[in-house]
Amino acid sequence: MDIQQVYKLYIHDVYRYLLSLCKDESLAEDLTQDTFIKAYTAIEKSPPESMKPWLLKIAYHTFIDYMRRSKRIHLEEPDYFSFLPAGERTEELAHKGFEKEELYDMLKQLKPIQREAILLCDIQGYSYKEAASKLLLNENTLKTHIFRGRGKLRQLYKKGSVLE
Repeated sequence: MDIQQVYKLYIHDVYRYLLSLCKDESLAEDLTQDTFIKAYTAIEKSPPESMKPWLLKIAYHTFIDYMRRSKRIHLEEPDYFSFLPAGERTEELAHKGFEKEELYDMLKQLKPIQREAILLCDIQGYSYKEAASKLLLNENTLKTHIFRGRGKLRQLYKKGSVLE
């Protein structure tokens, strides 16, 4: 009996057996194919006395091999996807990135004290009191630097381009 005849006679039995083991239709189909490939390579070397039990034994070992391999494989989500918020599209994230770069380029055009005050209060979230103590300034002086720096940023945004 050649492998095509064996395939036609026992495909459904092997498939049902593997489906009962793995409870997944697509996996059972794959394992059935693997079973018949293994049977094809082994049938010429040592023809079995009883075909169906021999095929089911190959199917069982194919299933066991698959389970052993799948235990070793641990698929985890790569870290580089974890920073993406669930609801935002890639284009929106890229646009935000460009806006952030433009802001930092404009901040470079401010006086250093204005830039530091804006970075501490507006971007890093420090209170006026905390930022003033970090910069060794009076709180009112800090507010003045922030006010002037924001005004300069508004002028730069109105021009629509980053000055060199």
